[in-house]
Amino acid sequence: MTEVSRRGFLWAGAALGAIALAGCAPTGIPVVRLGCGEAGGSYLQFGELLREAAGAEVGITALATQGSVENLALLGDQEIDLALSLADAAAEAPGHDAFVAIGRVYQNYLQCVVRADDGPRSLPELAGRVVSLGAPGSGAAATARRVLDAAGLGPGDRGPVTVERSFRDAVADLEQGRIDALFWSGGIPTPQIADLAERTPIAVLDITAVLPELRRRSPDAYVSTMIPAGVYGASAPVPAIGVANLLVARADLDDLVVERLVDVLIDDAAALVPPGALGIQYLTPASLIDTLPLALHPAAERRYRQRYG
Repeated sequence: MTEVSRRGFLWAGAALGAIALAGCAPTGIPVVRLGCGEAGGSYLQFGELLREAAGAEVGITALATQGSVENLALLGDQEIDLALSLADAAAEAPGHDAFVAIGRVYQNYLQCVVRADDGPRSLPELAGRVVSLGAPGSGAAATARRVLDAAGLGPGDRGPVTVERSFRDAVADLEQGRIDALFWSGGIPTPQIADLAERTPIAVLDITAVLPELRRRSPDAYVSTMIPAGVYGASAPVPAIGVANLLVARADLDDLVVERLVDVLIDDAAALVPPGALGIQYLTPASLIDTLPLALHPAAERRYRQRYG
């Protein structure tokens, strides 16, 4: 889809969503546009949960997009009001100095998924293999490129053959053997990957050997975490790279909207956790305000101080 036609489609969806919200939201509630992610992914799921939880305070139009990179571009162009983004993508986005955060909403797990029977067994073994980085415009694809570069597997003879596939297509391609690995950044377990594991034995590679180099380049973006045993049929925990997800805005977003969103993140935290989610707890007081590398929106900072002291 071309940029012009894609944005036309996006705006058509936004208009329909705004009409639907206007029909059910009380008069006077502000309506904002939130860039989320792909169908079936954590971003769109979270955006829909946030829309439901915030309905009495803020009308949210949750838009399907390709993910972090596209969301930040749309936010910078003032085509949306809020964006979900990986922390590393937010730190490197053009015009990122104009962005602020309303909160750290949860943590993504960077997952490199392979077939268990004939797939690569380590990050170096991706060399020469066909690997899906993620959808064009996604934060997952950008992070995957950083991982490969940190591992010395960048473009050239030593690296994999990289393609960019939507999440849905990448899962189908891995199952059918058209690719050897896929990168995905999301919550755990990701339902589509869990469904794949029911049909085809899969494994998640330990790619944490590159974590020191990633931290050297971006000290605030990456953490060491663990995918628990049992996820996708694994018999033991798998070390993983965690990347924070931020709810991002421009600094000129109305203070009242920001305050209401902060209240929703605090008061409706349980309703914002997708069913079946495991791993790092969502939306704790400490994690919400940990939005590095972005500063908090001034109204968000004031509201957190009012709420937490």
